[in-house]
Amino acid sequence: MAGRALRRRILGEIKSKGGADFLFEEVASGKTMTKLAEEYGCSRAYFSTSVNQIPEYASALAKAKRESADALVEEGLGMVDALDGSSTTSEIAATREKVQWRKFMAGSYNQDRYGNRPQTNVTISVADMHLDALRKVNSEIAAIDAEDKQREANAIDVEYEELSSER
Repeated sequence: MAGRALRRRILGEIKSKGGADFLFEEVASGKTMTKLAEEYGCSRAYFSTSVNQIPEYASALAKAKRESADALVEEGLGMVDALDGSSTTSEIAATREKVQWRKFMAGSYNQDRYGNRPQTNVTISVADMHLDALRKVNSEIAAIDAEDKQREANAIDVEYEELSSER
C-alpha cells in the first residue's frame, strides 16, 4: 500500500508542475531519470515504471530523450572548453572519458543524429567499367559478323539456273 501512496504522490506532483510538459523540459534539458527519482525519494526503476504507465508521460519521455542527446553533446563541449593550457594530463584524460561517455549516451538517445552506424563503401572502377563496355561491344560486333557470314554462305549456296540465250 505504501507503494501506491508514493506513486500517487509522484504522479500528483508531476501533474501539478505541468505533467508531460514538465517531464519533457526536465529530461530534454539533460536531467536523468536517476536525478528525478532522487528528487521524489524513490528508486530509478520505481520512478520510471510509475511515470511510463501514463501514456502521455511515456510519449513525452521518449521525445525528451531524443532531445536530451543535444544537451549531452553541449555539456561535453562545455567540459572541453573548460580545459585550458594549465590543465594536467590527468584532467585532460578524465575529461576525455566523460566526453566519450556523453557521446555514447547521445548516440543511444538519438541514434539518427549521433549514432554510429557502419558505413557502406562502394568502389567504382572506371577502367573496369570501360573494359566491360568494350567486351560487350566486341561480342555484339562478333554476333553481327557471324550473322553476315551466314547470310553470305546462304546466298552463295543458292542454286541458280543457268540462263542461256538458246531458247
